[in-house]
Amino acid sequence: MTTPRPPMAAPPRLLLEAVHARDAAAPRGASRGSLSGVSLALGAGVFAFVGAPEDGTLALSEVITGARAPLQGRVSIGGQSPARVSPLRARIGALAAEPTLPEARTVEASVALARRARGESTTRASDVLDPFGLGHLARREPGSLSFAEARAVELALALSTPSPLLVALHEPLSDVALNLLGLVRERIRELSLGGACVVVTTSSPADARALGDRVLVLHKGLVLGEADAAEPLPGSEPALVAWVRPADDAGERGPVRALARLLADRTEVRSVAWSEAPGSLPRAAELRLSGDDLDACALALVDAAVEAGVVIEAVAPASPGLVQVRAAAEALQTFRRAAGLAQRPLVALPAARSARVPGAVAPVAPPTLEAVPGEPAAAPAPSAPADVAEEPGEPRGGA
Repeated sequence: MTTPRPPMAAPPRLLLEAVHARDAAAPRGASRGSLSGVSLALGAGVFAFVGAPEDGTLALSEVITGARAPLQGRVSIGGQSPARVSPLRARIGALAAEPTLPEARTVEASVALARRARGESTTRASDVLDPFGLGHLARREPGSLSFAEARAVELALALSTPSPLLVALHEPLSDVALNLLGLVRERIRELSLGGACVVVTTSSPADARALGDRVLVLHKGLVLGEADAAEPLPGSEPALVAWVRPADDAGERGPVRALARLLADRTEVRSVAWSEAPGSLPRAAELRLSGDDLDACALALVDAAVEAGVVIEAVAPASPGLVQVRAAAEALQTFRRAAGLAQRPLVALPAARSARVPGAVAPVAPPTLEAVPGEPAAAPAPSAPADVAEEPGEPRGGA
């Protein structure tokens, strides 16, 4: 009797082997950031790289789309080099840092040129612009578009790439004149489920977690960590952010303050902080609470909200800012240098962790900072009873 062979793992969509590369984003063609021997193998799914341009996010985006060849190493998509094989680039969607729409009299004509260049038989601009609410830009001159409007058109083009193998998006939720960001997320998900490898580069950990199946930390040209988007990022502690308002819409701050005090007395909650949205009331206040068990924190929030007469508008896991992520990555890099650790080999992600991205492979996740002996880690929250404090909203992480 012949024993059936187990199914073979799908080959990676995108392969980087010891890649050294740099961008040309600084004045006079100088580089802002670079990659230093990066090796990755990515399958279908959405992979969000967190880092600043100085960490190599722009260099990564340019080298995988074929806009720039690597200085050393090899980049391949489906076994072919994107920098050398022109037909391959027709199946690569890209949103660059700077918009580069084809020159034409109107946006409509520019979009038609872009579609024709990638070999599409239908070149109607409306098919690209209308689904994203950009039809009003069709008769405009490309040169009259704002920076955010031009990036919105290029994002729509990238997300409409026919049968894409790779879609590389740099800051798709920033400096983009779109009011349908939920549709952007939905379209990215559709592309990944259709077999495309979607690479997002961003300086916002929150955007990375909102879009990615997996989040990878890019720091000073190296990939220093990766995790499922639902897992805590380096430099973060378990925390929830909730947007709440008084149930009676009377404009009183008392119920929100009462909610914070009730949560401070709960043993499940380690710390509570809240800030009010600017403008006239009633507005949703932002409440941040941390604890060892986020599920227990969420249940405590619901109980306290009912008692305080507060409506919970939304709840989401908190994300650290880029500064915290980079600091944690720096500590990990120091540890690895001291321990003489080489870059880890490519291995398949465990099935339980890669269920959302079948076939994906990437470097092994490094040890968490808490497990690194003798190295600084993010300061833990005090174990004493939580204090209620008002604090301004934390700005979005960026470079």
